[in-house]
Amino acid sequence: MSGLDARNCFFVLLPDRDISEFVTTLQKGLYEHSLKYYREHGNRVKRKRNKLPSPATAGYVRPSSDYHSSAPAPLSIQGWMFRYDYKMATFAEFRQDIDASIHYYESAYTLLVDFFAPQSAITPGAPGLQIRSKRWNDARILADCINIKICKMNLYIDAPSAALAQLNKHITTFKRLCNTLEIGDDTFEYWTWLSNQYRVFADILDIATRSGFIIPDPTTVFHTTSSADYRFGSSSNSPMAGSGINPTMVLQHPGFYFHLAAQCNSVRRKKLLAVEKIIQASGDALKFPSGLEAERKVDHSALTIELLTKSYEQFKKYKGGRMTLYLASEIAGAHYEAENYVMALKFYERIAKKYRKEGWHTILESILNCSLKCAKESGTWDNVVEYLIELLSDRFHMSEQKRIEIQNKLMNVIFKTEISSLVNFRQVVIDMNEINSFSTCYVQFKEPATFIATPTPFQITFITPSDTPPLPLQFTYLQLSFNDSNFNHYFTHKPNDESDDTKLQCVNCKECLRKDVDGEGYIWFKSVDLTFRKGSTKVFEGLIIPKESGDLQLQIITLGFLSENWKIDLRFDVSTPREEPLKRKWLQFETMSNGEQVEQPFFINLEGTGDRASIKVTQKQAKLDIKVNHSAPALLDEHYPIQLTILNLEPEDIKAVLKAELISDLQESEDVIFDSNLNTTNHLKEVDLGVISSNESYVKTIYIIGKKTTNLRTLRLTVLYSTSSLIPSTPTPIQNWIEKREDIRIPFIAPFSVSFNISPQGEEFGNAREISSLDRIERHFLVAKITSIGPWDICVSGIELSLLDQANAQTKIEIISSSIELDSESLEQVWRQGYIFNVNYLLELTILNDASLSESVDIGLLDIKWRRNQPFGNISVPFIETTMMVPQLQRHDSELSVILDIPPNPIVGQIFTLTFKIINWTSAPVRIRVTVEVNDAFVFSGYKQTYFIVSPLSTYYFKANCFPLAPGKVKLPRVKMMKAGDNGAAEQEVPITAPGFKEPVEDEWYMVFIKPKKEINE
Repeated sequence: MSGLDARNCFFVLLPDRDISEFVTTLQKGLYEHSLKYYREHGNRVKRKRNKLPSPATAGYVRPSSDYHSSAPAPLSIQGWMFRYDYKMATFAEFRQDIDASIHYYESAYTLLVDFFAPQSAITPGAPGLQIRSKRWNDARILADCINIKICKMNLYIDAPSAALAQLNKHITTFKRLCNTLEIGDDTFEYWTWLSNQYRVFADILDIATRSGFIIPDPTTVFHTTSSADYRFGSSSNSPMAGSGINPTMVLQHPGFYFHLAAQCNSVRRKKLLAVEKIIQASGDALKFPSGLEAERKVDHSALTIELLTKSYEQFKKYKGGRMTLYLASEIAGAHYEAENYVMALKFYERIAKKYRKEGWHTILESILNCSLKCAKESGTWDNVVEYLIELLSDRFHMSEQKRIEIQNKLMNVIFKTEISSLVNFRQVVIDMNEINSFSTCYVQFKEPATFIATPTPFQITFITPSDTPPLPLQFTYLQLSFNDSNFNHYFTHKPNDESDDTKLQCVNCKECLRKDVDGEGYIWFKSVDLTFRKGSTKVFEGLIIPKESGDLQLQIITLGFLSENWKIDLRFDVSTPREEPLKRKWLQFETMSNGEQVEQPFFINLEGTGDRASIKVTQKQAKLDIKVNHSAPALLDEHYPIQLTILNLEPEDIKAVLKAELISDLQESEDVIFDSNLNTTNHLKEVDLGVISSNESYVKTIYIIGKKTTNLRTLRLTVLYSTSSLIPSTPTPIQNWIEKREDIRIPFIAPFSVSFNISPQGEEFGNAREISSLDRIERHFLVAKITSIGPWDICVSGIELSLLDQANAQTKIEIISSSIELDSESLEQVWRQGYIFNVNYLLELTILNDASLSESVDIGLLDIKWRRNQPFGNISVPFIETTMMVPQLQRHDSELSVILDIPPNPIVGQIFTLTFKIINWTSAPVRIRVTVEVNDAFVFSGYKQTYFIVSPLSTYYFKANCFPLAPGKVKLPRVKMMKAGDNGAAEQEVPITAPGFKEPVEDEWYMVFIKPKKEINE
């Protein structure tokens, strides 16, 4: 029938990885054949329907009068018509002809509905389906299915108004039929059916929206009351201003229909309970009908919560803010009916925050009452206390008797034994800023700033409305918490023997005692009246004495109840200022001319608005003068005296201490600051200056020593003092004293600069020593050039070279001679700026093991003992030592040493001999090739080229005779000594040194002065 070729009807499933492609290919291959098959099948059914006679002319077959007979009844003409219409609708749906499918489904639906009527328009006078029979139930289920089909098809073709019209039509039709058949809206069966209709429609609409269907905007939809069809209209042709839209006439999002389903389910439960009540009243409670028994097993509350939750999620998705709160309250109510009090309480708390924030107090009152019931049932007494306290607020409009009942309930929960025994000891903290309070709390410091050790008053004002609390409310304690715990206060209730009904009360909290309170530690304590009455203003005035500078803030004010089983804190957070336009006020007593106070207090206005819970504490302006006397710039390493003169300008005596700190840019400074008694690294701590009388001065000298660098230093001087009247007998708390600070910038310069020159020296041939061991001896000439660069004259008492101990036992260094005798007395020289002083040292280096010796050898330190020559008044300073590190001796490690001995004072025409001392430091013989380059100033006697061999660890002398021809400064004949390379390597030139002569560079050679033959006599 499908037209498929028999050869193409066999399919083989491919592996899993290709199944998707296979299904796609199969769908494309069968699509046209399927359309053809269902089109032909539908045409056959249509031809059969067209052959049916008209119901008006055909004979009617009356069904059996016995409704309970199980014999099959013949199908009527309208039955065949319904059957053929349903088939044609199904085949049209299969071939995706949505319009045709909707047409046939609607025709089938109309025919099916007529079956439910006792007298049909098609079959006049014929009875319909028997109510509650199996065929009646099947027909109703079939009608529900066709209704859903029509709604779904209309959503397919983007006709939301038609889908909604079909749903309303179906519900209206069957509501009328059910009421006619006495199974209407007063039975739980009807509400079960209606809840299911809305739920299924909501599910279909939810699936459609997730597949891309867009819910129409209600503002673009209008309806006409003269037509049952609901159509879309453009926004420009919207209804006239002021007209409304019935939500049942416009398609809503799925949440609306989930909510309708939940409401119907709630009514269903109520109808069931009503039936149960009637049966139980009849005394036949043990014999429930089977249908009723099945209904009793249904968890209606769980079903209602499920539907409400789905509705909540949909409204939240479509930004229905108010509706989500309403649904949350509905969910909470459903949990309450299901006796799930904990979950109900969670939902009530969630929505109460929103209504509390936005000021919907009427709704909030209802929510709090429901929350109170849930909290009692669940045994969460902490929440019971909080809800009762909030219900005392005047923002909830209730009768005075109702408020009295709430306050009595609160007192019973806290203090009555029969209720308190239900719970263990509990501590509850209630943030009064987050709930509606029965009292308003204000905090004021009279001034914005104060000084250390100055009494500073503050006031805390509680204002209660005119209708709450209805009865006098006595608190157990009042606690004040500052950001500095040393100022915390704790007040307990002290009953007042006399009844005080005045509207304005002032409580004196100034004279407090420091006391150890259980659970609070050491705190300022006092007993005062803590009774609050309606329509009153109660002001607590306290006093603090700040002890250090900074911002002092009163952060938390706590009113508390304390019983055997409860500790309840009503906490007012005053750390965050409230934006209120109210003027700041201060309560004070009016004073008479004789200084007595009038009993009636009154408010005065202060500058500014709102609360002032913090105050800035600063130190008093120091009445002290610090004068500094010193001679800048300072020299490095010297004991630099600074004379301090501290003048007391206070009207009374003071006790003072001194702090001094030397601040440098260096991270690790070695600077020193000290006085005659104390010595420290870079600061002085709390040097006691004693008592300084009024208008008297105190002189103190301190010393600083700057090390290493010449950067600028800052001397920070801090004098802390307190007047003698405020000095306690206990150890001095100087952190609270008045402070005077002075910074002095002191430049540091070096006293002198030192440069070093080290040159190797040869040994005089007359004193030459033959190699008697493996030790190697070298001599070096050290010249230290010391220049005084400071602006001050300095007195130098001694200069000494201190040789360092060698790091290993391979070398030994000694001072052979010095320009300053080691055993001489002190120099005691005065150097002015620019003075230059040279110190010469001849050093002998003995090398014990040449193989392991490094190229550099430490020499030592040059110590200069000096002091500034300029006197500091009557202050004497000691000599100090400045130490300079001598550069390391740089050795050129070589296997051969060649030392040239040049005779002194050569004369023209007199022959002289150049002697070369060649030392072989190795254990192998060395071959030396010598080349002599003669110039015009000399006549050379001997071979210009020759060679010789130097034995291992021995000395060889090579001599050359020279005859000078002309006087003056001339260059000696150049002698090159080349060392033969090992294993055929290239020759290497051996450097030649001459003691007392500058070592030549590159092509230069040694220069000598030739004296004339005859000296000129004066």
